[in-house]
Amino acid sequence: MVMLLLLLGGIGSAAQPLPVAVQERTAAFFKLLIAGEEERAYVQLLAGGPLEDSVQQAQIWRQVQQLHERYGLPLGYEVVQSVPCGEHLLRLLCLGLYEQRVLWWELLFYRSPRRGWIVVELSMEERTRECR
Repeated sequence: MVMLLLLLGGIGSAAQPLPVAVQERTAAFFKLLIAGEEERAYVQLLAGGPLEDSVQQAQIWRQVQQLHERYGLPLGYEVVQSVPCGEHLLRLLCLGLYEQRVLWWELLFYRSPRRGWIVVELSMEERTRECR
């Protein structure tokens, strides 16, 4: 049986609680990825932000497809660290849990005065890095 790790409380170096909108958006993204609804996952995650209809989104999509061809779909995820940069920027570091390895996901959320929390940067790394 596959267990999904949704560790959103007590996050790493969070000086303040993770905003509910960020928790919900991140959880929805990984839930869709785990279910194999990759395109829908990215459309929802990037909605309203600068990556929504850009060349960068296409590059991200290609990179993710290559990762999933190599490692399959994630079986779960874990939020490892939340780093607020003032009141309007939040860096979220997550582990994507795969069959034989973990992949690092970094999401940069911006609290737009008109759009709320939107993703302005997204990256994944295959390499292992030490925990901080």
